[in-house]
Amino acid sequence: MRGLNAVDQKLPEKTISERAYRTIREDIVSGSLKPGEKLKIESLRQRYGFGAAPLREALSRLSGDQLVQVLGQRGFAVAPISARDVAEIGDLRKLLEVEALARSIPRGDTEWEERLITTYHRLSRLETGEDQGIGELDLWEKHNSAFHDATVSACDSLWLLRLREQLFRQHERYRRFSRIKSVLTRDIHEEHEALFEAAMARDVGKAATVISAHIQRTTDAVVAALKAGDVS
Repeated sequence: MRGLNAVDQKLPEKTISERAYRTIREDIVSGSLKPGEKLKIESLRQRYGFGAAPLREALSRLSGDQLVQVLGQRGFAVAPISARDVAEIGDLRKLLEVEALARSIPRGDTEWEERLITTYHRLSRLETGEDQGIGELDLWEKHNSAFHDATVSACDSLWLLRLREQLFRQHERYRRFSRIKSVLTRDIHEEHEALFEAAMARDVGKAATVISAHIQRTTDAVVAALKAGDVS
């Protein structure tokens, strides 16, 4: 049980609720809590050490994120994963990423380039390691997110960036699932390298092609695993 220590117990309830939200969310996107698994308050209290009120607030927020289902009077459950869901999220991500790149790349300045180079090299070091970052998926997701954020950081539309961020976060569970299932068949570092080079060359058309194929490969890996019944 990841219980609260004495310092944690003195924190404001909102802070505890936020911690509960982040902890449960991490376990959902990482697969520690399985798709369809029932989320009973008492079981969660024993597992995490949080009180009932912070847990209910966290689960309500997660239902808004579409990561938890509300089962009426029967409580909560981890949202299922499906081929349709990953395809729809992937298709929308492609639209938003392509548009954001088209607005970002031509406007990128020296600071944008430096951010892009820094985040790419941090991600590269992890992906070119012995296990390609699979043993450190939390760290990989952190660097992966930072790199993709950097590519679009010069985009001039705040609403586009907000919508893109929502889809990117929603896609996280599928990215991790895909990463595990396709590590032996997919060179994701090569894909990131191609995106980096296209962005640095200010080639919007090439970057759009690369990011679309990059996202589609995630969709394909998840769909293949689901068809094979490999959802563990």
